[in-house]
Amino acid sequence: MCGIAGIHAPGVEKAEIARRLSRMNRAIVHRGPDDEGQFAHDGVGIGMRRLSIIDVAGGQQPISNETGTVHVVNNGEIYNHRNLRRRLETRHQFRCHSDTEAIVHLYEEMGVDCFRDMRGMFGTAIWDSERQRLVLGRDRLGKKPLYYAQVGDQLLFGSEIKSLLAAEPALREPDYSRLAEYLQFGFLCEPNTFYRRIRKLPAGHFAVYENGQLRMQSYWDLKFEPDHSRSWEEWAEELDATLIDSVKVRLESEVPLGVFLSGGIDSSAIVAYAHAAGLDPLKTFTIAFDRPEWDESADARRVADHFNTQHHELQLTEPEMRNGLHDMLVELTHHFDEPFGDDSALPTHFVSKLAREHVTVILSGDGGDELFAGYSAYKGALFADRYRRWLPGPVGTSLAPSCASLAASVLPGKFRYKMQRIAKVFRDSSKPILQAMLDKTSIWNREEIRRLVQPEVVAGCDLMGEKYLPPRLWEIMGDSSRDVVSRLTEIDIHSYMRDDILMKVDRMSMANSLEVRSPLLDHHVAELAAKMPTDIKLRSSGLGWNGKAILKEVLRRRLPRQTMRKKKQGFAVPLRDWFRDGLSDLVGDFLLYNGGRLPEGVMVPSEVERVVKEHQSGQADHGRKIWLLLSLAAWNQIQDNHAESTEDESLVGSSE
Repeated sequence: MCGIAGIHAPGVEKAEIARRLSRMNRAIVHRGPDDEGQFAHDGVGIGMRRLSIIDVAGGQQPISNETGTVHVVNNGEIYNHRNLRRRLETRHQFRCHSDTEAIVHLYEEMGVDCFRDMRGMFGTAIWDSERQRLVLGRDRLGKKPLYYAQVGDQLLFGSEIKSLLAAEPALREPDYSRLAEYLQFGFLCEPNTFYRRIRKLPAGHFAVYENGQLRMQSYWDLKFEPDHSRSWEEWAEELDATLIDSVKVRLESEVPLGVFLSGGIDSSAIVAYAHAAGLDPLKTFTIAFDRPEWDESADARRVADHFNTQHHELQLTEPEMRNGLHDMLVELTHHFDEPFGDDSALPTHFVSKLAREHVTVILSGDGGDELFAGYSAYKGALFADRYRRWLPGPVGTSLAPSCASLAASVLPGKFRYKMQRIAKVFRDSSKPILQAMLDKTSIWNREEIRRLVQPEVVAGCDLMGEKYLPPRLWEIMGDSSRDVVSRLTEIDIHSYMRDDILMKVDRMSMANSLEVRSPLLDHHVAELAAKMPTDIKLRSSGLGWNGKAILKEVLRRRLPRQTMRKKKQGFAVPLRDWFRDGLSDLVGDFLLYNGGRLPEGVMVPSEVERVVKEHQSGQADHGRKIWLLLSLAAWNQIQDNHAESTEDESLVGSSE
């Protein structure tokens, strides 16, 4: 695991390339504190910071081929590198045991098609001096990040945006046309960033830069094409075998390895398969909270005891987290390089910090909900789809919700509340799928954004239009030939999972120099899940549906019975309560006093003040909205601090 960076700058001498590359590497020391390496030549340089895990003694990067014409740096792990080595070593000379060396010779054999044969997580850069081309590649599901920017005839790239900014401060120019997207989702979908000229290489893509031109191409895509020919038992058998293999290949490490354990189904599954594979000692890590409604430590201990793991638990108190939030907010935003609206980044940072005290590599259960239909929203979408069929036209859109609302107005106590919920379900279920999805996922809706953002800024935003989301998501939404659940799971995999969950895990783990491996996001597991019909993943159960049904089936003989019955909990913090009592000064400092720290001329101050006052008075729960504003304000503060220190600095010539 590393951080990589590089420059393709024709006409720039080697010494200058090396100097810029050193600056880029220094910006990401946290990603690789063990070693630094670089290849610099006239017009080109690639570099890396290394977190030593495989071939600790001999795997320094960049790694070159026998003739010194191909040079590679890689951020991530290639799990099938031993198989690749056996395939290639009859024709190539291997000098070390690093997984990265397999990429060098695979590229010599296959060119840019090499990424198709790589199994793992990676952000890779290849400099081919004979062809004078730079090749960038990113893993299939987007576990490892890779950013790039063109500056005149030059190309810069890096694992984090801060590397690019270290080489060219002029790239810090913000792009507020993405503001509405951020306010709606809390994150930006690839390839977008909050910087006008910096882009994220899409997952499952490679890019070739030669002759001043950048060409990008997809080499893999997850296709949801259900196979109805298999039985329930056949699906369960293949899934179990695929998970055994997926976990086993991720246990290779020359440094201590452990597992994040929340006590839920997904993380417990990873513990179970790691135990079955013979991982010894098996170390597990969890966070304990002092509020029972968001504490899962007892569930985690149950699984840890069942498998006799070396269990480590960090007790976090609400006052401790709340009192340190001021400094943490700026620190977390620094690591994301952009505003980031998922508050679960805070506990993710703490559990990563705990794990790093004992191990260098960690396994996580990320991906289970998206691949196997674990979110309650999928059940709601399935109900809505059937509701529209059962009660079409005015009966479903008007009569049923009205009758339920009328009943709620006359029923007593708890029955009134239940009927109000039913009426809301009826109203939501009558909406078109796209509108219902946006209503469910939007933190701020389009009308709220129009009130919150200054008119001249919001005019540059495409509010929920076709430019607002990647074209692929619009294609998925409009594909009426497929069932609604498969469409929604695919949308989540291409957006929320990739640009929120995986972004959060990468930044918070690497901030603590910790490598995270995700067995459920092995592309073999993902491809298998994409072939499963919806009724294999979401099974009818009484009056509702049982999510992750097939995954639970294969885990019944592996996990404690209580774990199998555990209800899903989130991994978040109580923003509603924090912003009403203990953190009013923080909110005021960042958002209100003397205009706060929000970007000048971007927000409508009176609207920001209204949102804060409504929340603090108890009129509404705007906790998530305030968190998004705080993250934006912290990011702007970082921007201002850098602007003061680098106002006239430009390290790469033209910044047109």
